[in-house]
Amino acid sequence: MMTNQTDATLSFFDYGDHTIKVMCSMSNGKEQVYVDEQLVSEKRSFRYHSTHQFELDGKKAEIRVKVASIFKGPYYIEFSVDGKAVDSDEWDLARMLAHLKQLRQQQPLWQRLGVYFMFGLLGGACGALIGYSLAIWFKG
Repeated sequence: MMTNQTDATLSFFDYGDHTIKVMCSMSNGKEQVYVDEQLVSEKRSFRYHSTHQFELDGKKAEIRVKVASIFKGPYYIEFSVDGKAVDSDEWDLARMLAHLKQLRQQQPLWQRLGVYFMFGLLGGACGALIGYSLAIWFKG
């Protein structure tokens, strides 16, 4: 079963009666390819190009992931069968941020507020430590 990651691009391709899903994480480099909800290929790649090969209806299928820039994209995801291009998808920075915003809006309000509270608590603790250190240093 496929998990939902908030930092991942998700592309869908149809081939005959099959649905191919490709998930690529922007933060940890994990790439997963599913055919009809079954994981057929998985790898972690921090390169600008990676390939996933699998069999589909007795034919050689391939997913190629190309990244122009790791931090801002675009990400190109190409699907081919027997060496012939079937379909492709492109994720640029604007599309990735819109997808991330949509996923965050689906998150319950209490979880979003909890994250802000934890960052505020951490920031306050760091500020207190720095302030205390500077007071000690300037005092004597």
